[in-house]
Amino acid sequence: MDQQLFKLETENGIKTCKVLFTFDTDDHSYCIYSIVDEEGNESDEISAVRYELDENLEMTNFQELETEEEWDMVEEVYNTLIDTFSEDKTFTAVDEEGNEVECKIVHQFAIEDFGKSYVIYSIENEDENSGLYAASYVSSEDGAIQEIFPIESEEEWKKVEQTFELLNQSNR
Repeated sequence: MDQQLFKLETENGIKTCKVLFTFDTDDHSYCIYSIVDEEGNESDEISAVRYELDENLEMTNFQELETEEEWDMVEEVYNTLIDTFSEDKTFTAVDEEGNEVECKIVHQFAIEDFGKSYVIYSIENEDENSGLYAASYVSSEDGAIQEIFPIESEEEWKKVEQTFELLNQSNR
């Protein structure tokens, strides 16, 4: 598949951008992209814009995101995309009886208010109806989940539940 590139006028001039992902909401179409330099090297920096399609179904009329809520929504979609396509989607935990259990990662996210990372997960080889679990976690140097911890307060649970609800809405 050919990579899709587009030109974007910025305050620093016209930039070549590589489309990483596009998605639509009820109100707008969004493009998550990276900058490509003159030699064709892709930047590690990721950003997003709103866009419209012209009569040839080409992206046009690029607009900056306007609100913090809009940036948060785009970031959540991006993180869900990364979670969906990341290769290592499991981790090992120890249950109450001291047994190692394989856990499947459903979603990972951070809540800045608490300065912690969280994971929503299910237990592998457990009955499908057993449900989902949530915990805070510490990651290893390579970014894998190293250790999980119980969620400590009602306030934390409310924030985790809000993220879980957003995840459910985006999967509908």
